[in-house]
Amino acid sequence: MPSLKNIISKLCHSPRQDTHTPTRPAVSPALPVSSVTTIPAAKKAVKSKKKTKTKAKVAKMKISSRECNGDDGEVDDSHSRSPSPDPTIETWQMETDAVTVIEKQDKLSAPIKNDIEQNSMVKLASKLNGAVVSLKKAPSKEKPNKDQLFMTALHTTNPFKTIATRKESSPSLPESLTSCLRSSLFPRVPPYLKFISHDETIPLKIPTAIQKHLKWKLTTITPIVVKKTLTNSGFRLVKSECDTAECPQEETVDWIGIWGKHMKSIMFRAIKDGQKMNHFPGTFQIGRKDRLWRNLQKLASKYGVAEFGIMPKTYVLPHDLKILKHDWEKYAANNERWIIKPPASARGTGIKVVSRWTQIPKKKPVVVQRYVSKPYLINGSKFDLRLYVLVTSVHPLRIYLYKDGLARFASVKYNDELSSLNDRYMHLTNYSINRLSKNYTPNEDFAACEGHKWTLQTLFQYLKTEQNVDINALWESIKDLVIKTIIAGEASISSLTKANITSRYNCYELFGIDVLLDEDLKPWLLEVNISPSLHSASPLDIHVKGPLVAAVLNAAQFHVPRAEQAGLPYDSRLYTVYLSKEERDKHIIYTNMEDRDLYLRDILSTLTPDDVRHLLQAEDELTQSGALQRVFPTRHSHKYLPYLAGPRYYNRLFDAWETRYADDREPGVELLRALCDMGYHLQTPGVPLKRAAAQQLDRCRMTWTRRRRPPRRGPPCPRSRRSGPLRSRSGPSLPQAPRAPAQTRCPARRLSRRPPRCSPAPSAAPAASPSPSPPSPSPSSSPSPPPPSPPRTDLNMNECDEKEHC
Repeated sequence: MPSLKNIISKLCHSPRQDTHTPTRPAVSPALPVSSVTTIPAAKKAVKSKKKTKTKAKVAKMKISSRECNGDDGEVDDSHSRSPSPDPTIETWQMETDAVTVIEKQDKLSAPIKNDIEQNSMVKLASKLNGAVVSLKKAPSKEKPNKDQLFMTALHTTNPFKTIATRKESSPSLPESLTSCLRSSLFPRVPPYLKFISHDETIPLKIPTAIQKHLKWKLTTITPIVVKKTLTNSGFRLVKSECDTAECPQEETVDWIGIWGKHMKSIMFRAIKDGQKMNHFPGTFQIGRKDRLWRNLQKLASKYGVAEFGIMPKTYVLPHDLKILKHDWEKYAANNERWIIKPPASARGTGIKVVSRWTQIPKKKPVVVQRYVSKPYLINGSKFDLRLYVLVTSVHPLRIYLYKDGLARFASVKYNDELSSLNDRYMHLTNYSINRLSKNYTPNEDFAACEGHKWTLQTLFQYLKTEQNVDINALWESIKDLVIKTIIAGEASISSLTKANITSRYNCYELFGIDVLLDEDLKPWLLEVNISPSLHSASPLDIHVKGPLVAAVLNAAQFHVPRAEQAGLPYDSRLYTVYLSKEERDKHIIYTNMEDRDLYLRDILSTLTPDDVRHLLQAEDELTQSGALQRVFPTRHSHKYLPYLAGPRYYNRLFDAWETRYADDREPGVELLRALCDMGYHLQTPGVPLKRAAAQQLDRCRMTWTRRRRPPRRGPPCPRSRRSGPLRSRSGPSLPQAPRAPAQTRCPARRLSRRPPRCSPAPSAAPAASPSPSPPSPSPSSSPSPPPPSPPRTDLNMNECDEKEHC
């Protein structure tokens, strides 16, 4: 029998498990070498006399595993290690063994075998073609020896107290947890938290071991309906770590969710792996009216106004003042009306309708937009639509449209006379403005067509029955507008998210999109709100926004945080953004394909672990959509792929997946379930090294995010040493200035040589050996120019133009 030392040496020089090809998973694809857990059933196979010796071997192997991985530098093993169970807390069974079936007998039913020499597992087919993968095992006739038992313990991930058999088709939760948690569709995936509506009379019963970790960070803008939903779902709203008056200044660090304002993109780096925020970095690209117009204008110039002419023509002042003047004179004969808006405001602040050039501010940054003078009217009043759009992922792009919403009416009947332009209650539909009108009538019944606020479903029912409007065609045009609006900011949001987010778990966002219908029922985009108001002042608002909040939080899929409770770990491997070499190669191949039929045929033939992780997350998410309709990706959403900034691998992957399984999702779910049953989705590459240097750079960026003026590179300083007389520009000679001391230097030159802020301190140089002094410059020589300044490393260039809160 080989000695323990030989086994350790063999493991240290063995290749990494995450380099296996996707078509032939390793024997244990779920476990990195650094994760070692003993198997309860394996203890029974060893006699009581040798129990102590076996434990000692496992302990030594843990140390050796760390030595094997220590050669690569500092690696954060939080991405590859699951927390150990607490035996005092109730656990639930979940399929975690990737290879063996451990039964409560005196021996193992299937020991680990060499996957080349022995036929213990059937290969995954090189082309799955939608078929369900079924795994087979060769019968074992040999009794496992000590080496095989040791290797079994080494290559088995078991974060739970017991190991379930593979006879179960899906993990099952104990009855005490089914009320507050929902199981994933797939084995070896932790469950998700349940969120119930704000008006539930009986809150969820959550075990103390879990509830003590459910902390939600409270902000000044957290809506009341969100607070009630969280309280009913078992969360504690906290402001400080101790949640008492003893330490009010101490910020909490272990919250798992927050509903707050949008912040600078670089601040997203402070979010931990197990935390979620209700924003993506860079969404101001569509949240600001000027940025939204610029992004839509780029797409319209490239793909035509017929595709992206979804917003009334807009001018960003003062930059577009000349263009506005030219168009103003062109439309002057038609008495054209224009609407003025601040670029970053909400609730109707600063909005007015004008018709004279003298009313246009010439120097103030505003947005001037052509007024839709012929809107669709109901009962003689103008109205707009508030749509709620949820984006759960940007790369790949996943968009959900809430089936209900609000129709907000102006409180004064509409007319197009120029004399009525000053009447804000006639031309503006914002609720914050019209609720102050004496003519405003609230609507207490969400199903009634009365008052100045209706639900979207009530409006559609009225249009269908009273106006004979094709509701399906109108809804399709609204979905088209929503998708193109999100695509307008997808490039910037995706790049900023990639630069500042290291886990796909961290972000989701709810947008409020305002749409106006003209007399031809064509939807026009007015603006996008990145923090839509969820204020519920009436039963109608509660009817719409209450279920919306619960649906958004359930679709966001919160896990129990990574803490010391047993059986419910947060596994960061499910949301890693790092790719193995094989996965990067596949991305390159299918991104460069120009023919859609080619990637539709082959991209699903061999699924990588990264593909499986993305697909299972989307399938779990789809089960919680409810009143949220997924509008991207769908079977027919591939027509929007050319509008994205370059081919996107994940969007092509989902295009092929929806094309194959949109009508019948069960075969696709069974395929993913079989791969997850093997632990295939938990194969992840190592975390990149040199994280300490990156964190130091982040700290530099946090301390200085504004652009610094470069040093002036003008003519030589007059204080520098010269032998000749100083001459003026006019020509006559000036008296020679007295010679400066040798230690005196030009302040401007000294500033240019100063190292940048936040740069690491240079190491102490060794004492220099004495050397002869340098020769003094000749009288005819000119002073050498200062050396170029070192490049700035403490600036985030993506942040220099971010002015979300202007």
